[in-house]
Amino acid sequence: MKNMKKNPKQNRESSLMRSPLILGLSMVLCIPVAYSHAKSSNIVNNESVQSILQGRTIKGQIIDENNEPLIGVSVTVKGANTIGTITDFDGNYTLDVPAGKNSLEISYIGYKTQEITIGKNTQLNIKMQPDTQTLDEVVVVGYGTVKKRDLTGAVASVKSEDIVRMPTSNVLEAIQGQVAGLDITRSSGEAGSGVNMTLRGTRSINGDNSPLFIIDGMEGSYDELNPNDIASIEVLKDASSTAVYGAAGANGVIIITTKQGKKDDRVKVSYNGYFGVAKMANNGYDLLDAWEAMEFQEEGQRNLLKYRGLTTTHAQFGSIGADGSGHLTMPYALKPAGYSKDQVIQEFGSIDAWIKSYKDDGTNTWSRSAYYQMLEDGYSEEEARKGTNWYDEVVQTGKVQNHEISVTGGGEKATYSVGLGYMNREGTIKESWFRRYSLRANTNFFVNKWFNIGQNTNLAVIENSGERGRQGDDNTFGKTFSIQPWVPIYTVGGDYAGSVNNEGGRAESAVMSVNHGKDNRRRFLRAQSAIYAEIKPLESIGEDLTIRTQFSARLSGAWDFWMNKRTIMTNKEGRNNNEFYENASYWLGYQWTNTATYKKTINEDHSIGVVLGTEAIREGLGRVIQAGRIDYQFEDDPNTWQIDNGSAANLRNSGYMHSPSTMFGIFGRADYAYQGKYLATVTVRRDASSRFSEKNRWGTFPSISLGWRMSDENFMEKTRTWLDDFKLRAGYGTTGNSNIGAYNWAFRYGTGNTWLYSITGSDTDVMTGYGVTALGDIDAKWETSKMLNVGFDATVFDQRLGINFDWYLKKTSDMLIDANWSALAGNADKPKVNIGDMENKGVDLNLTWRDKVGEVDYSIGVNLSHYKNKLTEIGTEAGIFEGTRISNMNVMMKGYAVGMFHGYQVDGIYKSEDEVRNYKNDAGGAVLPYGTADAASLNPSQYVGQFKVKDVNNDGKIDASDRTFIGNPHPDLTGGVNLSVGWKGFDLSTYLYFSVGNDIFAMYKYYTHYGSLQSAYSKDRRDNSWSPENPNGIYPMWATATGESTIAANESNSSYIEDGSFLRMQTLTLGYTLPKAWMNKIKFDKIRIYGQISNVFTLTGYSGLDPQVRTDDGSGNSKDRNMGTDYGSYGMPRQFILGVNVTF
Repeated sequence: MKNMKKNPKQNRESSLMRSPLILGLSMVLCIPVAYSHAKSSNIVNNESVQSILQGRTIKGQIIDENNEPLIGVSVTVKGANTIGTITDFDGNYTLDVPAGKNSLEISYIGYKTQEITIGKNTQLNIKMQPDTQTLDEVVVVGYGTVKKRDLTGAVASVKSEDIVRMPTSNVLEAIQGQVAGLDITRSSGEAGSGVNMTLRGTRSINGDNSPLFIIDGMEGSYDELNPNDIASIEVLKDASSTAVYGAAGANGVIIITTKQGKKDDRVKVSYNGYFGVAKMANNGYDLLDAWEAMEFQEEGQRNLLKYRGLTTTHAQFGSIGADGSGHLTMPYALKPAGYSKDQVIQEFGSIDAWIKSYKDDGTNTWSRSAYYQMLEDGYSEEEARKGTNWYDEVVQTGKVQNHEISVTGGGEKATYSVGLGYMNREGTIKESWFRRYSLRANTNFFVNKWFNIGQNTNLAVIENSGERGRQGDDNTFGKTFSIQPWVPIYTVGGDYAGSVNNEGGRAESAVMSVNHGKDNRRRFLRAQSAIYAEIKPLESIGEDLTIRTQFSARLSGAWDFWMNKRTIMTNKEGRNNNEFYENASYWLGYQWTNTATYKKTINEDHSIGVVLGTEAIREGLGRVIQAGRIDYQFEDDPNTWQIDNGSAANLRNSGYMHSPSTMFGIFGRADYAYQGKYLATVTVRRDASSRFSEKNRWGTFPSISLGWRMSDENFMEKTRTWLDDFKLRAGYGTTGNSNIGAYNWAFRYGTGNTWLYSITGSDTDVMTGYGVTALGDIDAKWETSKMLNVGFDATVFDQRLGINFDWYLKKTSDMLIDANWSALAGNADKPKVNIGDMENKGVDLNLTWRDKVGEVDYSIGVNLSHYKNKLTEIGTEAGIFEGTRISNMNVMMKGYAVGMFHGYQVDGIYKSEDEVRNYKNDAGGAVLPYGTADAASLNPSQYVGQFKVKDVNNDGKIDASDRTFIGNPHPDLTGGVNLSVGWKGFDLSTYLYFSVGNDIFAMYKYYTHYGSLQSAYSKDRRDNSWSPENPNGIYPMWATATGESTIAANESNSSYIEDGSFLRMQTLTLGYTLPKAWMNKIKFDKIRIYGQISNVFTLTGYSGLDPQVRTDDGSGNSKDRNMGTDYGSYGMPRQFILGVNVTF
């Protein structure tokens, strides 16, 4: 607290000046507080007993650490809920203490709460002690620690209590929304899914933009960590903080420190566990049911005839006829296609004969329609008309449980901390589950005062089965719309029904996919361990020099097997035999880090800290091997799934080595502080990476940051009544990136059977030999990012309000991008070359308010982040495009953000033939509809009800040159709000996360709105298609797939773009901590019981399953080039849990 006054008169005047504000606030804060039982003593004298029994009046004065009176201090009788007062302008108080009470509780924001025993006293003068914990917190930074007050870089810290109070399956989910600038998106809604994250936007278009993770001083993965094992998480955001990590820290650094034992000889055991359920938070894509689908097809045929003069026949429902007098009907049999019951009997003699002729060969694989099959199975007419709801058939309410136990302790010679964890989560898709078994063991041995050794080990075994949350039409949720609702679950022969029925959809059904995969298994090993030794050679002379060496290793292993069962009877593209595969792999990396740290304080004014070190990393060691065979006799019995049981005539074996790489770094950091006011940090790191050729192998990454604690200056004297601490920060630094293939610089060779010259010299045959399989770029060099960061940290109003603000500018140059070489370079893989530059600039703001009103303590945390991304060079003026089934959806183009949506700009619907003829561009000229070559060939009736497309270049026609930017996946603003309230042992907290201004490409509409690949249609397409009777429709007139325009179904256009803004209440938690008096009786430290709902609600205008769309390359990997594209995402589940935290 900075309220020292050398002149008593000035102090008095200052107190009077601030008294109206403080007294006004104090009146709000003066609600009596008493939330625990009064202490009692077994031995008291008679005078004390008499005083307690009779009650008495207590008076006194309360002063601060500078002997100045404190106004508005809360003085309450401990154990009495309504008896209390506050100090006046002179810090004086008077309080009547009732009989039987013998303790006062003194509390004031910014000071430590005190409990005072009254005894026989009637006058109690109390001196308050500042609670400086916030500023004196030790924060972990690169290769060391620093007090929070002395930080000069942009670093955010999250403590263990903030992590544990939000139970999650993933450690990083617990800090979502707590750190400004850190965007965390869960990879999918499937059980045990990871997260995708970026820090301050996209930094590179090459590979993953996730930050570097440092766990207990070693590079690692957070997958195996339990939230209960975490002591703190630090997020290093700017280059001045991360430059000491060199190339590895280019995307920011997240430092996770796990719990360590303490030298207090006390064994401490804690248990955190919960049970609960998880269910989908949505009802699917709101598709037409079977009968509605048939009626929709009839509507389309009538529009096709009326407005296009055309007719068509549906393979199952038939046709309305050339004159439109007919009606579509639900067939009895889907295969043979569109047969009525009478037609089946006529052809096969009877229904029984038809069924007996069934074969699981895809030819005679007969199916009833879902309507008739459900009637056959005893469903009502109403239920049968709905047909199959594929979404409801594959989702479930999954059970979840998690148990974590940790034991810590130690003495003068050793400390230890051991944690065990078990997680078991059923997915919200049937037959999917995730299990994790984890172990953490940290030990430290103190040989003497100047030498200690220790180790940190994390180990996890993970296994899962079922859907893994992939995107696209091939995942489970994609298959809920890729098979029609009038297709039954089973054929008449008991096999799964599917796309083998004409017009029935694509591939296989969701139900079949789920059940075929239920016995497939995936198992993973995640292990990382470090051993270290520290010496303090100058301990005997009082100098703080620490020399540390640490060797760490990371090992990952994977083993999985799966059976691809016969699908010819259900899938029109299916297999006529089964396939079994087994896969095993391992990945190994190790790291050796050596540091020397020296700290010195000179004359109490100058504080110096120096870190020097080296680091050697080798990673990518390991192999992958896979074997497979076909034709297993018992494909449904996993006990028979072994390689030898398959056909030896068709072996499918493969294997390869990972690509190892090495890096060596030399680094140093120097910290200086003068009187705690003037702060400076300088770092430099020089790295060499084997991923570059020898001439470009080394990179140097310096940084400097400065801090100025203005609040300690004399000219800030008048602010000290409300300003506790104010520090300006500025930093500039450089980081690199080597996220490319291990041999990007080198030409690579491999065997093949297409090399055209025989080794014997013959010109009539070819032979297998070595040839160029990948081209290299020997001139490739480091990507380099330079960042300027300016910010401030402040605490005000007696540490009630904390403010952290940062503005940054980050420029990345020489980005490594896939070479866009011509065909003359041959068919070999192309390397990544330095041809791109990028810029990010933005602001981060974090606000935290903590206060107490009577017995209620509360906190409010708000963080906001805004950034702008721009490519300043991309190597081509034409841009680099990305797409899927729809081509050229995203583009990387100079002057624009990464992943901008690109396509045709829809300008409404043609509502009449006259509008088709007279639609004008911005220049006033007539515009021919998309697909029309010239005015002479224009048939206006064919375009009524179709999309109008904007003539961007005003040339009077619509072609590829009219494609333009149609959306931006980058948000304008993201942030989180954390609210918590505590009262008498109860705690209530919630966390909200929001994103504003980002667009989403609703790729799923390619299927649900335009019926691509024979997919099922949504009610939205039916209800909002334009027609003369529905003039406000936003989608083209429905005239069956025959009448669907190419621009709507197969070209990227603005009708796919939706606003992806949302506000989500991520968690809502209510807990109760049992009274301390109860704990003392049973010798426990703490028991807390809680309930939590996650994904409570989401407010959004987005029509998909979940607005938090992951960035995905289609294979489960993060890819910012096509960010914001929703292929059919696995929506976030809603979870309900009950749990307990116990410590003893």
